[in-house]
Amino acid sequence: MKTKFIQRMMASALTVALVAAPSMSVLASGGSGGSSSKSEDKVIEIISESISDGGESSVSSIAEIPVTNTVAGTKSTVQGVYIATSVNGTAITSSLAGIAGSYGLTAGEVPYARFSNMDVKKSSLAKAVIDNAAAAIGATVGPCINIEIGKKAGGQFSLLSQEGEKISVKVGIPKSFAQDGKTYAVICVRPGGAVSVLQDTDTNPNTITFDTTGGQGAYAIVKY
Repeated sequence: MKTKFIQRMMASALTVALVAAPSMSVLASGGSGGSSSKSEDKVIEIISESISDGGESSVSSIAEIPVTNTVAGTKSTVQGVYIATSVNGTAITSSLAGIAGSYGLTAGEVPYARFSNMDVKKSSLAKAVIDNAAAAIGATVGPCINIEIGKKAGGQFSLLSQEGEKISVKVGIPKSFAQDGKTYAVICVRPGGAVSVLQDTDTNPNTITFDTTGGQGAYAIVKY
């Protein structure tokens, strides 16, 4: 079980950052010895950086890597890397078959997602766009995360089109950002600077559910 988890992390953790090129991927190695150890150390280093961005302590082993693919009892329908610790869980709630069908996935291709904390220092332009968009609607910016929705085939990850059909995402609102009487939304910034404000479609005050599409983007919970 642990070995399979390590392989999944090696296959995709090196490309979880928003700034990574979509075509970049790292295949899992079934070998042992120094090469495997170095790969595991690199995975831990990258995961620790993402966790630290969310204000949490780093990890020292694969076993300590958090999994954040459940929100208010709802588990994500899509496999992937879920390490966004700055929010209270993340999940895709659209059906797996629905995503595969609407995006034209073929045999051997499966939907795959990556959720991680956004490093505002490395993504300063995206954060500036988020701040400007929030100011325009009189909103306060909360936690920011990276979301990449794609597909996996033969160990390779690639992004789905951001012009595709709607995909429903649920995110848990951290207690530190929760406030009675506020309206919540999500600001999404895509590569190139396209901005959209995504409205909350659920009635749970502890979560926010919104519709997005495939591809990558920086997402920020806001309240106003």
